[in-house]
Amino acid sequence: MVSSEHGELRGLFSGFEGYRTPAPTEVRAALAHGVVVVDTNVLVDLYRMNRQVREDMLTVLEALSDRLWVPHQVLIEFWRNQQQPGVLGHHHVQARDTLTAMTKAHSSIGDSLKRWARAVHLSEDAPIRDELNQLEGELDATLSRLREVLERQAKVDQVPGAPDTSADPVIGKLEGLLQGKVGAAPTDEQLVRWISEARERAQRRQPPGFRDFDDGKPDQTAAGDYIVWRQLSAEVAARGKDVVFVTRDLKEDWWRTLAVSGDRLPRIELVHELRAETGQQLYMLEPSGLLDLAQDSLDLRGRVASTSVDALRQMESESSTIEWSEETLCYLLATLQHQSPVRFQVLLQAGRANGFVDRETVYRLGGYEPNRMLRGFTRPVATAARRLQALGLIKGTPEELLRAVYDGDVLAAGFDVPDYTIPILKRIAQNFDTHGVVTLETDTDDEDAEHDSEACED
Repeated sequence: MVSSEHGELRGLFSGFEGYRTPAPTEVRAALAHGVVVVDTNVLVDLYRMNRQVREDMLTVLEALSDRLWVPHQVLIEFWRNQQQPGVLGHHHVQARDTLTAMTKAHSSIGDSLKRWARAVHLSEDAPIRDELNQLEGELDATLSRLREVLERQAKVDQVPGAPDTSADPVIGKLEGLLQGKVGAAPTDEQLVRWISEARERAQRRQPPGFRDFDDGKPDQTAAGDYIVWRQLSAEVAARGKDVVFVTRDLKEDWWRTLAVSGDRLPRIELVHELRAETGQQLYMLEPSGLLDLAQDSLDLRGRVASTSVDALRQMESESSTIEWSEETLCYLLATLQHQSPVRFQVLLQAGRANGFVDRETVYRLGGYEPNRMLRGFTRPVATAARRLQALGLIKGTPEELLRAVYDGDVLAAGFDVPDYTIPILKRIAQNFDTHGVVTLETDTDDEDAEHDSEACED
């Protein structure tokens, strides 16, 4: 390190702390000695977790003791969501939906067998009839046993007593855990100011929470993430300790995703903003990461099942969609350019046309006859995304990209893309129009950078 003109020792990460990947030992130390703030989804997910995972998560929250802290805004959102039938009855709903799908599949198998028998003119007294009847009976018995297993497991995992808060064991446990650990409600003046700030920051795409404004939510609801951020910052400043924020919200307005590994880190802007305001370090974990690291940092080895960490990771990957980045859109478009060129052109046009491509433009780009239907037009895009996911080029389940738009008619009026992808698609389209290839944007003009920018070219 070298002394500055003011005598302060500075180094590579001085003022650039957001770029540094924290070591697991640092995060463990923050869990053991800092402030641990949990987001709404951590509390609501207690109802979605199976019984073992739920018990282990509550064990970890209890072990955090006075280091655990919950912003007032998190409780507002918790009570808004907790009473929903899909939350309180999550396990019964999942079992019911699965059984409904299995019943439909069973019926479809029976219908298929009947069609086959008619197609091959199978007589009622054909020798094979006895074997078919036996197999169908075995299928009926298997379906019945599966129904019993699913219903039994749903009963095991379902939180008993809900929605009666006096009988709900999760509420009973949280009431004790959070006593004295919830932040104060903001004043009316603070709330008005924070909502205004959140709206202005969203226009600048400044994290956190700008994505919620893209979804057309009322301002006070859309500002929820920013309100959590303001309350978190104030508590960290008051305690003078580093903070670990635990959330399953994987949107780009909280996290940045490393291109090669797919690992997630807090947005650089958030790390720098918190350090500038409080002098403290921001760490972020998904709930599975909390469960994993807490075993050592909170001396819980042997008290938390290793299977619970894996179960949470699976739950997080299946229940959360990731947003498209410039890199992943580049991969997708390079794939579609060869496999489905009309969809490729429509997505580029969406970037040029502020996100919407009308029906007539789709027909022109595709050279389609007027009587051609557009049913299933978006399917090749979703198929290509799944293929890239299977190859490991996209980490997680990507958000639906190309979406049909209807205007009171059975025919699609056109197709649109998520708002946040429009500037990315616009840049890619401009590069394509100029160079004739799909490339990542680069900030330099040298030959090496130009070569690197074409990493997604197929």
